[in-house]
Amino acid sequence: MAFSAVTLNENRIILLLADSRRLKQTNTAAIKELTANGYSIMLISITFPNIVIRRTYEAAGIDMSKIYVVDTVTKYSGGTAVPGDTHCKYLSNPGNLTDIGIAITEWIKPMPGDKKCLFFDDLSTMPLYSPSITISKFIHFITNKLRLFDVAGVFLAVEKGLDPALLVQISTFVDEVESSSFSF
Repeated sequence: MAFSAVTLNENRIILLLADSRRLKQTNTAAIKELTANGYSIMLISITFPNIVIRRTYEAAGIDMSKIYVVDTVTKYSGGTAVPGDTHCKYLSNPGNLTDIGIAITEWIKPMPGDKKCLFFDDLSTMPLYSPSITISKFIHFITNKLRLFDVAGVFLAVEKGLDPALLVQISTFVDEVESSSFSF
């Protein structure tokens, strides 16, 4: 089945696999589809700093007022948080899963709108910062939190970019595993 915001009805949780050469385009296309279908998005970024995300999404015509970013990259890379940005929470390190979990807990419930989605970009990068078993436990925790809060979820990863055992574990935590079929 091809990814569609309609797939997220009933607050489903999806592992979206994308070709490594099209990861950024898949991210942008999925976010565009979700916002166009009325979703408020909490984006957990392990790959790009907030400034790059905003530039990319704005160029694609995405309504940034619906997107809340948890940026784990800017400070880690030596950048500076933008003061007064109420749509971005800057964390110090992509490997600090506790801080990511706290940010999700603090932000997901008060986000505006009836349709909410946690969008995690990119699970394939996480093993650079944490062992697979820790990542698996964290994703299990997050998927259960999403279910308790009645929130949809999309976990983006590179096809063949995860350790096979980790992929199997994550696949058991989500409702569907889909390959990206966005046309660019």
